Amino acid sequence: MVKPAAPTIGPLHHLKAGEVATIQRGLLAWYDANKRVLPWRSIAATEPDTQKRVYAVWISEIMLQQTQVSTVISYFETWMSKWPRVGDLAQASLEEVNQVWAGLGYYSRARRLHEGAIKVVEELKGKFPNDKDGLVRELPGVGRYSGSAIASIALGQAVGVVDGNVNRVLARLRGIGSDITSPSTAEHMWNLADQIVDPKRPGDFNQAIMELGATVCTPKAPKCNACPLRAVCVAQQRSEHLQEKSSIKNHFQHSKKSVEEEEPSIPDIECLADCDFCLQKEDWDESLGVQNYPCKGQKTKQREETTAVVVIECEDNKMLLVQRPKGGLLANLWEFPHIPLMDEDKDQWEERVTRQVTEQYGIKEPCASSKTFIADVTHIFSHIRQTYRVYKVFLADESVVVWPERYQQGQWMTREEFLASATSTAMKKVLKAVEGAANKGKNKKTKNSPADQPTKKQKTISQFFSPTAKK
Repeated sequence: MVKPAAPTIGPLHHLKAGEVATIQRGLLAWYDANKRVLPWRSIAATEPDTQKRVYAVWISEIMLQQTQVSTVISYFETWMSKWPRVGDLAQASLEEVNQVWAGLGYYSRARRLHEGAIKVVEELKGKFPNDKDGLVRELPGVGRYSGSAIASIALGQAVGVVDGNVNRVLARLRGIGSDITSPSTAEHMWNLADQIVDPKRPGDFNQAIMELGATVCTPKAPKCNACPLRAVCVAQQRSEHLQEKSSIKNHFQHSKKSVEEEEPSIPDIECLADCDFCLQKEDWDESLGVQNYPCKGQKTKQREETTAVVVIECEDNKMLLVQRPKGGLLANLWEFPHIPLMDEDKDQWEERVTRQVTEQYGIKEPCASSKTFIADVTHIFSHIRQTYRVYKVFLADESVVVWPERYQQGQWMTREEFLASATSTAMKKVLKAVEGAANKGKNKKTKNSPADQPTKKQKTISQFFSPTAKK
């Protein structure tokens, strides 16, 4: 198999020694003055015990994957209060871990943290690896980014980091117009990150560049005037350069200059003519400015799935919950019974739900066919657009239900028990839809109840004020 040719990367997309020093100095000064106070940063900066430091940063970095900082703070504080050391986490059950994690999403992260804690305690004698490579090799779910972040912040190892924020900062800083998801561009980003990380304060520097991307060099409406790297930013220079050229061109087009007077020329920002990392002139959108960077390839289209969810409730207000298998999406979480539906069989969905309720859970007629359709609830996973067709079945006796073999176990739960269990945000949305429909029904009954209707002797407000009303 012939290997693809290496891309041509022009000098514009590299950094000179003087520029590296400027970036390190400017970014750290900005960070010292503007950094957010976050609980994991406080532990990393003040905790003398290396193992506690690594543990806290490890937990925070895994929580922060695909999740906003503001959301993570309370979860991190609860977690560290419950399991302050890796040994404490190793002794917890996965059920307990999932309960604390509930609401953060991407539940495989919680499972891997639990697995990693057990491995550290049982196989690594309670000691975390002491460098990036060891962290990546030994800890489940820790990849290049997470390993680099933990190693630099908790262990002081001079390695760079690349996440979404850093990608955006570096793409604008060096005018990188190639697809940042391509392997060659991704590797170049890592090389730049390793080149610019400050060897004396690697953890602070890496947090600074991520902080810059999160608060200043944002995807939309970036605050370029507040950026400490503005002077060495290629995207900013190119934006100003093209605005100046456009302004001069417009001036000459609208002014009454003599034919002999020529429009002054402004040279383009120089790079190689055959550079594969430059954004082509025809791809530049003047209205976007620095937001022309970074460039991303086409997103993979989410697949769409439809599943029936049946909320089975008894007279004592308890609901039937089943636990998902140990592996796969939403592993080990509690959910309402699911029944897969196929698009090509839409006309048979109702019949299928009734049949499956009967066959899988032993619920006989007429209860199974007297199910009530509640609503369609949509939930977006990273790669799936899931539509839940929500039904409700009411039972007088819970003893008629049998547990399907595909589930580990089932349980009857009150509303409070369900919300306190390890369940997904999607199932909470389902419950909200059911409760909303119930409340709507109650309000409708109350509104139309006989007590609310005027008797023969009573008059309505409109009748009372009618000119023809009898006195």
